Amino acid sequence: MKKNHALLAVFAALVFGFATGFSATKFQQKQFAEGDANGDKSLNKEEYVAVKLASGKKSAQKNNREFNEEKVAARQAKAFGRHDTDENGKLSEEEFYASFPARKN
Repeated sequence: MKKNHALLAVFAALVFGFATGFSATKFQQKQFAEGDANGDKSLNKEEYVAVKLASGKKSAQKNNREFNEEKVAARQAKAFGRHDTDENGKLSEEEFYASFPARKN
């Protein structure tokens, strides 16, 4: 049942994305490319957490906020499982881009 919900969510996101002309932002594309350390065109959990940590640290410094690396790493590791909708242990570009909140037009 859980897998069906995940597949439905991915399908809906893809259909909605195509219907609205969704494309990844340059920021998202850059994050994916920089995070793909082994060059396999996907992000494993370690790569995903690393790219999210780097982004979070940069944002915290820019906005003069505290950054708890341990908490963020744990939260992002857990989030990885939600975003890995096909449960293959890695995020495709589409799964990675879908992990971002919807953009406002």
